[in-house]
Amino acid sequence: MELSKHKSHRNQKYLSWLREQNCVVSNKKAQCAHHIRLGTNGGTGIKPSDYFCLPLINEYHTTGSLALHMIGEETFLKQFELDPISLFIKYLKDYLASQYDILYSLERTDKKICLAELIEIIESKNVKKPKKKAVSKPKTKIPKIKTEKEIEFYEVAKALKRANDKELRDKLKQEIDPKQSEFYKRSKEALKLKQKEYRDKNKKKVSEFRKKLAKKLKKKAK
Repeated sequence: MELSKHKSHRNQKYLSWLREQNCVVSNKKAQCAHHIRLGTNGGTGIKPSDYFCLPLINEYHTTGSLALHMIGEETFLKQFELDPISLFIKYLKDYLASQYDILYSLERTDKKICLAELIEIIESKNVKKPKKKAVSKPKTKIPKIKTEKEIEFYEVAKALKRANDKELRDKLKQEIDPKQSEFYKRSKEALKLKQKEYRDKNKKKVSEFRKKLAKKLKKKAK
């Protein structure tokens, strides 16, 4: 079964367990579970199945120079010689053993069939029981009958509140220093320019790094 044909399974219990495992690169305790999009059922705006995840520390996920989100999934998997399907099977197999005492034997040679079988077993255990809705008794509201005096008092109080609110707004407008407002605008514009400058520099560094890495990979391939 092709990975693209799998459902977008959601299993928070499995993801929590996966974050407790060791990072596939550093072998240190993982800090996040990354959904692999390459060759799976993920895409633009589509999150892959929770069973197509790998545990990583933040350095290899987002923050480091060799982080997956810096160099891209394809380069990352080649750089560290990772086989996603084999790793998916390993973690699903370990999860079944640790959580349900089910030992799955890899008798089949087709990895994709093994993966589909493991997912099917876990999904059969992941069935959520529908919650029973509590039947609430309808509350009977007793309509309040207002007298003419009460209605008149309410209207006067409402008019006073409107007048007070307007007076307060006008007072606040007068107290605002126009210089402070102008300074705030200039500061905001300067911050935007700095952020853009930082993003451009970062993009340039990443581009240069990818080019160097591509050259190294080509040399290794030769």
